[in-house]
Amino acid sequence: MKRIFIVKSSTATTSPNFSLRNIAGTSGRLDVICRSIINAFLVNGSIRREIEFYGVLEGPPNPPKTIFISGRELSYLPRDEVAMAKIVKHLLSGASASSGFHLLKIGFKKLVSNFKSRDFKLIYLHEKGSYIRDFNFDLNEEYCFILGGHLGLDLPSELFLFSLNIPCISLGSVKYLTSQCITIVNEFLDRLHDYK
Repeated sequence: MKRIFIVKSSTATTSPNFSLRNIAGTSGRLDVICRSIINAFLVNGSIRREIEFYGVLEGPPNPPKTIFISGRELSYLPRDEVAMAKIVKHLLSGASASSGFHLLKIGFKKLVSNFKSRDFKLIYLHEKGSYIRDFNFDLNEEYCFILGGHLGLDLPSELFLFSLNIPCISLGSVKYLTSQCITIVNEFLDRLHDYK
């Protein structure tokens, strides 16, 4: 079952001019995107091939830009956020990056609408949603999980998702980091697959 993760950051820079020594403080929290990429794909030292990841960057100076990563194309994935940020820096500068990494000029609404039109099952992850264990997952379907960055999703983006009748699902009462949410969703679906 293909799994897609969309992480939207309203503040992450769209410029390569940030410091690798202080990613969080100089990039509009691009570190959240970098950690999310690592958590989406790495498991037990190997790469999840069924994953696709879209990191929507809406910070200055030229938003939007979207980092797209296909697990099927990856030949290598770093395990730390500094090495990941180096790859993203290359992407944003227009240089070639590792295989599987692509930079798209597409925004959040168009990206979500594309998946909606292709009949993917979209889910918005938010702590105030319905509990994930109460959601009826169909393992024959392909799911697209939507998450906000360190500030969550902005109100216009939330209202857009609600206008498309996208269900809101919660991982429980604890408020997790974006990257942790991705790990939890992967683990949940892994177990669901094992027991069905």
